[in-house]
Amino acid sequence: MRDKQFIAEHRGGPLKKEQHRQLMKWACDCAEHVLHLFGEKTDERLINALNVAKEWKQGYASVGEARKASLDAIAVANESSNPTAIAVARAVGHAVVTAHIWLTIRWYQPGTH
Repeated sequence: MRDKQFIAEHRGGPLKKEQHRQLMKWACDCAEHVLHLFGEKTDERLINALNVAKEWKQGYASVGEARKASLDAIAVANESSNPTAIAVARAVGHAVVTAHIWLTIRWYQPGTH
């Protein structure tokens, strides 16, 4: 069951564009906060993904571009064997997909999944 508070206004929900941008900023701030934990050299795909998220927030990137950048960040996680690097890359991927996910995310009640 969808939690209607996280459905974008243009899809029939109450989430306004500015709120969506605030969610993106918050998610990216969280990911950037842990980015230094990735390791000695941060994979460029992670930096690119965060840049795409910032561009989306400003209206310069599409949801499709954000989704692709998110998948690139998740690929970094899948290629790593270091648990910390995996967690950081996933944090970036999940932050960037905020452009898309808040349109379609499903929140489940305990015991329903």
